[in-house]
Amino acid sequence: MEDKVPESWTPLRILQWAVPFLAQKGLSNPRLDAEVLVAHALGIKRLQVYLQYDRPLDKEELARMRCLFQRRAQHEPIQYITGIREFYGLAFYVAPGVLIPRPETELLVERALTHLKTLPEEKRLVLDLGTGSGCIALAIAKTLSCRVWGVDRSEKALELAVSNATKLEVPGVIWRLGSWFDALKAEDPTRFGVIVSNPPYIPFEEKQGLAPEVRDFEPPEALFAENKGLGAYQEIQKDLMDHLDPDGAAFFELEANGYDKVRGLFGTEWEMSPYSDLQGITRVLGLFPRQKS
Repeated sequence: MEDKVPESWTPLRILQWAVPFLAQKGLSNPRLDAEVLVAHALGIKRLQVYLQYDRPLDKEELARMRCLFQRRAQHEPIQYITGIREFYGLAFYVAPGVLIPRPETELLVERALTHLKTLPEEKRLVLDLGTGSGCIALAIAKTLSCRVWGVDRSEKALELAVSNATKLEVPGVIWRLGSWFDALKAEDPTRFGVIVSNPPYIPFEEKQGLAPEVRDFEPPEALFAENKGLGAYQEIQKDLMDHLDPDGAAFFELEANGYDKVRGLFGTEWEMSPYSDLQGITRVLGLFPRQKS
């Protein structure tokens, strides 16, 4: 992309240049990336890029595009570049330093909602441990009438979660700064009807095998855990039973097919259920307090 602005610089010509440029950088979806970035630079929807394919571009528009393509060429996640990620049909703000919501995490929301619907309204109390952008907590609160608490040890994450609550018009969610259950205050419930978490679960030993978008840009504290990926589950497990209603349930996201590894951390006082995504991969562990006879 030259600094001067010939009349021939249009969205179509930009795409013709950008797709092979991004492909040479090893990106797996160069056309999609190029379309998204052009649309973002112009403040229009992706479809409109082709409806305005011959629109002349000015210097400012070209400068914005140049910056965006340079960032993507370094494998910066496109969600950080655009600042938006869709999750559970809702558009969330995302930013560097906070985990990008994944489609597989929607299964966690679905399982939580399914159990909440079995509880009387006074027991529909939800605790989201490691809330990050607030995507799980806010998707639940937006879908079903309930009271929700979101906990995270990152101030940056909680600031983003608060912004998302405002953006999505979800009032009443209570945010707590701190580590797991220790973040709760004296005025918070002692027990919850649903406890949900997408904790860090990737073993440090697997870091180098990850895509650069994940390895080099997303916050390591939200990705990696000690003890072969089990560290966060072990920390939560210590106090889980004390904070869960006898009729409640806890749901945890898992590394792909990590069910057997994680379920072994929990004792005989739990009933356990695996839940698979649309590809048949077990991604969620459900824990239910075993009823005493």
